[in-house]
Amino acid sequence: MKYYMKTFWALSAITLLLPMTAQAQFSRNNNAPIEATADDILNTGGVTILTGQADVRQGETRILSDVMKIYGGSTGVNAATSDVSRVEAIGNFYYLTPDQEVRGNQGVYTQESDTFTVTGDIILLQGENVVTGDTLIYNLTSEEARVVGTCKGRRCGNKGRVKILIKNTGNQSSS
Repeated sequence: MKYYMKTFWALSAITLLLPMTAQAQFSRNNNAPIEATADDILNTGGVTILTGQADVRQGETRILSDVMKIYGGSTGVNAATSDVSRVEAIGNFYYLTPDQEVRGNQGVYTQESDTFTVTGDIILLQGENVVTGDTLIYNLTSEEARVVGTCKGRRCGNKGRVKILIKNTGNQSSS
């Protein structure tokens, strides 16, 4: 794992929680096949719609949602993952890897801007570290992550603000 020593080190640590590949391949092993299951899959007009417990996997990476819409120029059996321009995962969104988990109400990947946006009560977990907020915007190219809350300022108290819990799991020595 790579750690960054910057002013906003806690926010930089969030980048370790997200996918690090682009071109609509969401697994670090981008040569692995993509497998999709759902209660119903409809392919029409350049859009593939998975409804009812949509589950898309590539390698050890998994995306779950109630409905998933995959937009691309090519359709059908010959469609390539690089043709995917946008993916919308709506309702009970989960992005899971062996080391991390991102939850929210909706997740959207946009190839043009190479961004991954999760909205609605987001929870990011890596080990015992937790980040919560309302919106997560992650740029896969620059590896910049931004978490936004629904309320700003001290008057909000803890409600609606971004929260980060970082647990020190390193060895501590006493002097």
